[in-house]
Amino acid sequence: MRTLTAVLLHGFGARYDLPISLSLFLCGGGFVVFISFILVSLFAGDRVGASALTYPRHPVPLLLRAGRSRALLVTGGAIGVIWLLGIISTGILGVQAQPASNAAEYMLWIYFWAGLVILSGLVGNLWTVLNPWAAIYDLATRGRRRPAGRELPARLGIWPAVAVYFGFAFLELASGQANRPWVVGALALAYSVVTLAGMVIYGRDQWLERSEAFSVLFGIIGRFSPVETERIAAGALTAVHLRPWGMGLLQPLAAGWDRVGFVILMLSSLAFDGLVATPLWFSFNASALSDLSFLGGPAEPVVRGVGLLGLTLVFLLVFNGFAQLMIHLGNHPENSLETITAFALTLVPIALVYNAAHNYSYLTIQSQALIPLLADPFGRGWHLLPTQGFKPSFLLTGAATVWYVQVVLIVVGHVIAVYLAHRRAGERFKTAGNAVLSQYPMLILMVMYTMTSLWILAQPITREV
Repeated sequence: MRTLTAVLLHGFGARYDLPISLSLFLCGGGFVVFISFILVSLFAGDRVGASALTYPRHPVPLLLRAGRSRALLVTGGAIGVIWLLGIISTGILGVQAQPASNAAEYMLWIYFWAGLVILSGLVGNLWTVLNPWAAIYDLATRGRRRPAGRELPARLGIWPAVAVYFGFAFLELASGQANRPWVVGALALAYSVVTLAGMVIYGRDQWLERSEAFSVLFGIIGRFSPVETERIAAGALTAVHLRPWGMGLLQPLAAGWDRVGFVILMLSSLAFDGLVATPLWFSFNASALSDLSFLGGPAEPVVRGVGLLGLTLVFLLVFNGFAQLMIHLGNHPENSLETITAFALTLVPIALVYNAAHNYSYLTIQSQALIPLLADPFGRGWHLLPTQGFKPSFLLTGAATVWYVQVVLIVVGHVIAVYLAHRRAGERFKTAGNAVLSQYPMLILMVMYTMTSLWILAQPITREV
């Protein structure tokens, strides 16, 4: 994340000496994932066919009543709208010279982009309650579901959302403009206008489900959460259940390369965010900037944009290659795209835990910097709240603590992904033998992901002994 200039990014000052060599940590993480594969095969290998997708669900009437509560929807919508207005107003009218003194930077990049995503994975899809554009639309239409004036072409799928998501990642990671508050505020305003116009023209639900990137994102993240909801066609909530974390990712999803691409982009954008802090990227970037020096200022955004796109394509090609091998070994020649889409969802736990691990320091240190800014959000010398003297706590930010938390998160996320992939294989490949055989390529891929993730996270903060 490259938004806050007053803090050390992807690092913690002096580099931390690991108690053992980094290579042993990487091998250890990969070994844990390998052992989890054996345990899953032993204790869950007999679940095939439809039974492989079953999981316990417990109805929660209290959550059902809360979900139907008009007060909850109004309160959540109001919070979302206030938050959006805060990003727009402080971004455009607040302090510009020092991005770390502008509340919009924290509200967007830390609390929304990192915090809300992680929280939604832990407790449920909060975006359905907080979505400011849905709240504004519902207020303007008095909650009536107006019929869509036009239909989005079916062939578009969710590619518009993929494009928006890539653009958002480009803004943060490649544009060099993410630490300019007025750019953040202006783009938030422009995106709001486009989103509301799209909802008016194409219908509320159609636009949100296929073109609004954050609704698609939180819809996918919400599948990991322990809260499962059931709705009728008109959108009314009919039931709320609790389920084990991750199990919702086994539910059906429309097949398509657009949905596969969205999930892969969730992974690749986070990996790229970590990659740009490594010596490997520094070397490549210096060489590329030298070759493109004739472009002047735009050279670095071009290099980073190409890097982000290239890494996404590499992730997609690698995943597709392993998936095709898995399908071949599982003796399942038909509906390959449907199978690939289903297995793509098993990668979501990796994206979620990498988000938490990668942004740990932002959520535990830099997030606290918003508190004193609430007293004077526009830098006008106001004293709206008694928070100006707030001092951040560094209790959970020791380098050793950060590293071990990151290791645990990464390994646990990959173990969950292995388990979900095995359950999916049991459903797709019909026999226990085919399911286990098909998962050898996925095991190799998961071990590669684990070791690569840990290596990327380690580069800015560690030094081997």
